[in-house]
Amino acid sequence: MSQTPISLRELPRLRTRDLAQLGGLLRPGTHTSPLLALGERFVVRPPGFPTMLVTHDMGDVRALFANNDDFSIGQVLSRFSSHDVMFGKQTMIFLDGAEHRRERKLFAPPFQAAALRSYEQLMVEVVERELPTWPVGEPFEFLKVGYDLAIGVLLGTVFGDVAPERRDRLKSAISAWFGEIESRGFLAVTLITPLIGGATLPYPPLRRRQDEVDAVIIEEITARRAGPAPAAAPVSGHRDVLSRYVGTDLDQHDDAALARNMRGILLGAYETTAITLGWIAAMLAGHPEAMAEVDAAVDTGDTDRLDAYLDAVVAEVMRLRPVSPFTGRRALRDTVINGVAIPQGAIVIVPILLIHESERHYADPLTFRPERFLDNRPSAHSWLTFGAGAHRCLGAQFALAEARILFRTVLEHRRIATVPGPVEPPRRYHTGLSPADNARITLLPRVQAFIS
Repeated sequence: MSQTPISLRELPRLRTRDLAQLGGLLRPGTHTSPLLALGERFVVRPPGFPTMLVTHDMGDVRALFANNDDFSIGQVLSRFSSHDVMFGKQTMIFLDGAEHRRERKLFAPPFQAAALRSYEQLMVEVVERELPTWPVGEPFEFLKVGYDLAIGVLLGTVFGDVAPERRDRLKSAISAWFGEIESRGFLAVTLITPLIGGATLPYPPLRRRQDEVDAVIIEEITARRAGPAPAAAPVSGHRDVLSRYVGTDLDQHDDAALARNMRGILLGAYETTAITLGWIAAMLAGHPEAMAEVDAAVDTGDTDRLDAYLDAVVAEVMRLRPVSPFTGRRALRDTVINGVAIPQGAIVIVPILLIHESERHYADPLTFRPERFLDNRPSAHSWLTFGAGAHRCLGAQFALAEARILFRTVLEHRRIATVPGPVEPPRRYHTGLSPADNARITLLPRVQAFIS
């Protein structure tokens, strides 16, 4: 005989006056949060907001991510952010159930292993083009470099060989669009959104910039539809994402919808890639023993050893500094997860960083130790940087490979000067985990490092 599900009313509840303590679950050092005294599950009922269950019970987490039909991540994003305005509610992340599975199947091929290998040379070329412009021997903000690398890779992988004049207009339009997203005006709009029921106030400058990006993308789509069928691989050596759709069996969208999805891929990867690259640089700068391992691999020309260690570095950085420190799902109907009754409209919040910093899952969890991932791949149950289940980030494999390839190329030409001590903290008012000092590091010549 099955047990009666636990009601949210039966669980510990966070007092309204203590709501500010939730911030302690979103920044490094979650183990000091007084909220841990409430147990692995507690309920939050902020005035004017949906009821929320915050849980790091791993049975709850696994059941939540395994439930593909009763929960929506898009509704959480719409309620607490302006993502629906930036991406468009018709894009894959905002779809649920069968619609989401259909779109995911259509857009998955360019991010699978075989396709990823074809992008490696492009990534190397992006670094080699940008690297001579970086200062040597003096501090600079690597996060800004990360943005340059991210957009360089994205333009090449998503759009490939675009005619120079159109490519310049596309790059300019994308830059202006990103700039508007990061503007103080739109930041103010996004901060207001959760307070007014999830509605995003009209912000015409952003709409204009989005329309400008879409117009150039549609122009490119039109040109490709009018041209000859794409070859298996162009002169550049890889098939860009757009070419994998136009004129193929995957091409099941009108031009406007395809343009929105291409723009969504850009936005989804741009900031997360740059911030992750910034944290990798900051972590290597703050940990001489890790930099010594990199130097030894480069010095001996052991690329396999270097790649294996960088994969571990990337995984460890993403454990300690996941760009998004939490995720959530909203119940589309009354349902039950792991014996807990979740009413329709309630939101289940998973504090990713708290799980990543737990001794239950990682020995010495607050220590940066890439070696923990050398012989063991990150567990899908306790390493949640990309989420899990049906809504796991489609570009997860791409992001992991991209970070390794970009940093391998950087470190084959330069080394990072180490400064033992605390790594810079996350920016205080950023919704994610972004380096407060923009990952300020110093690069040194690679050869000089071994002569001195």
